[in-house]
Amino acid sequence: MKLNEKLELIQKEMAQTVPVDILNAFGQSLHELIELNLENHALKVGDIAPDFTLPDAEGLPISLYDTLQHNPVILSFFRGNWCPFCMAELAHYQEAINNNLIDSATVIAISPQTIHFNHDVTVRNNLEFRILSDKGNEIADKYGLVFTLQENVRDIYKNMGADLELFNNDKTYKLPIPATYLIDKNKKIIFSSVSTNYMERADVCDIKL
Repeated sequence: MKLNEKLELIQKEMAQTVPVDILNAFGQSLHELIELNLENHALKVGDIAPDFTLPDAEGLPISLYDTLQHNPVILSFFRGNWCPFCMAELAHYQEAINNNLIDSATVIAISPQTIHFNHDVTVRNNLEFRILSDKGNEIADKYGLVFTLQENVRDIYKNMGADLELFNNDKTYKLPIPATYLIDKNKKIIFSSVSTNYMERADVCDIKL
């Protein structure tokens, strides 16, 4: 099953299980964000990817440019392990790794979560690729991906298990819009998929290695 098919199933399940008023609040929030054209600020194909060094789920520092000395990098920014669409995306990458579909690249995923929560998602989902902790969304901001979650949906997120202050150890309510980049060994972005709509993600089949 392709990733987009899995994401559509999640949407259908939410439509059946989440109260209508909450779905409407999520829909309005997303509509407002889409109207901001956040993707226009993101790095694009042809840009040089900024370097970074961030801790992985074990607290070990991982450098983008050091990794690029060995392989191109598939770099994915995701919101957190409270987001079912993000979890489907991470599982999709792991499935691709298991099936040897992306052996020529190294997968790195980045979230604003603390190391503790990134470790949790790594262990629970048997992920074999690095999940890095971007405290304060500093790196996501360099890639032009950061927005602030609207105040009117913050309590809704929290009541549904997405306590952003807890997960991110941060009171700003800043998040990255989902983005996937393929970065070649010359540090250039050669594939980009960025969408304010968190229900849309790039399938590995779309990434030409």
